[in-house]
Amino acid sequence: MALNAFLSSPLTIQPFSLFIGACMCFSFGLSFFLWRAGPGSAGAKNTMALVSLLISMLALAVIMQAEIPALRGQVYYLVSIQMLTGPLLYFYVLFQTRPNFTLQATHLWHLSPLLIFTLIWHWQMPVELNHSLALPCFSNELCDVYRQNRYLHKVAAWVSNLAYCFIIIGILKSYQVQIKRRFSNIEEINLRWVTMICWCYILGTLLAILFEAGYFLGNEFNSGHMHELAMLVTTVLIAHYGVRQVTIHAEENEEPQNQPAANVSSSNKKYQTSSLTEVDAASLWQQLQQLMVTEQPYLEAGLKVSDLAKRLDVSVSHVSETINGHAGLSFYDFINKQRIEAAIRILEDPNKAHLSATEVGFEAGFNSVSTFYSHFKNYQGCTPKQYRSNKNAATVSLKS
Repeated sequence: MALNAFLSSPLTIQPFSLFIGACMCFSFGLSFFLWRAGPGSAGAKNTMALVSLLISMLALAVIMQAEIPALRGQVYYLVSIQMLTGPLLYFYVLFQTRPNFTLQATHLWHLSPLLIFTLIWHWQMPVELNHSLALPCFSNELCDVYRQNRYLHKVAAWVSNLAYCFIIIGILKSYQVQIKRRFSNIEEINLRWVTMICWCYILGTLLAILFEAGYFLGNEFNSGHMHELAMLVTTVLIAHYGVRQVTIHAEENEEPQNQPAANVSSSNKKYQTSSLTEVDAASLWQQLQQLMVTEQPYLEAGLKVSDLAKRLDVSVSHVSETINGHAGLSFYDFINKQRIEAAIRILEDPNKAHLSATEVGFEAGFNSVSTFYSHFKNYQGCTPKQYRSNKNAATVSLKS
């Protein structure tokens, strides 16, 4: 009946609804692209496609709420799918960071809040001011029967967003440590954009809580706009980063097949859980330093710890432990320190004065300008351009 009344009335669409509709179409197209041609493993790309589809469905719900007020109660059934945002992002991160991860029946409990709160809303329909789950307002003028009955659902969505986002951030923090032990360039695999999505949802959720509290205290705020903003940012980040995200799984766990056993009794162990002794580590460290001088492997942009392990005919773990124990650095930081030293030599070389700072970075083994500048400034306290200018000025001063 409400739908028939809407269809028979003149069509007038608010500018806000047009904007959300454009976002919905874009997000739907993005989900289709990720499903059909997205990068990465099937599990990862399908999960991200579902996230985009979820956003497009929530955008549709926003439009229907604004344009068909008579169907507001029914639209909230669709809004309940917001409970899937956290679980889907969580599954995506697991697919990307755990090589053998597959969805199991035990993972279905992550989807249970959707069913639970859909059934709760069905029990609340039709909405009433005196319903046991309705929250009274301090100002009767601003009271809205739907918002009073939706507070439990909003709290559940807030808790879900915060919980899953902090769990994901914790997983990615540990993941950062792991990939720095294996890779010398991590820009394409660090999943920093997923962390950005999580912080966006955390900030949006906290603002939504403040706005909703203000509403029940008598101020006219719409906390839903914070969730809509978070969805928009998520769509932009997926479109920019997600469609280019490469498969991450660490294939470099392979060990040399004919690796000799380490001499466990030759010295006290450097690490109690490792078969690498102090004597073995010292010897390996000398070999590694010699390799850095003679072959300069750090100039290879895609260098991995497994590459060094193969050249030295030792295990990946022994190389990683040796670097950590003798240099006090991760493999990532150790190799990039070598690259910065190489970049300094290039910057100081008069025969290579024609190279731009960007070209210097690539020649030194970096595959990202931003990473080169960041590491250079961290070690030298200035940019490559400033370093070259200071050196040139010092040279001129000495000659004069």
